Amino acid sequence: MSGFDFSRWAFLTEPMPAVLAECGAVVEATSDGGSFMGGIRPDTARLSVVISDDVQGVERDLVVRGLLAAWHYVDISDWPVPMFVQGGQP
Repeated sequence: MSGFDFSRWAFLTEPMPAVLAECGAVVEATSDGGSFMGGIRPDTARLSVVISDDVQGVERDLVVRGLLAAWHYVDISDWPVPMFVQGGQP
């Protein structure tokens, strides 16, 4: 049994491979050239977190974690990276 509890703290502190594994997610890069930072595409066998090539480093890590946290109903209103999330699970 995993110790991942889908809390805000778990999404912020667990190693990224553990977060992705627990969420059944993979990260895909895209180069859209616009203001798009990232999103979740749930229409695959796994959740695909699509993130812009322009988002790098710590910001990239926090956007991926924030999107997955929001998908799992975690409050991200004061997430370390400002995020505006639309939609959600179907």
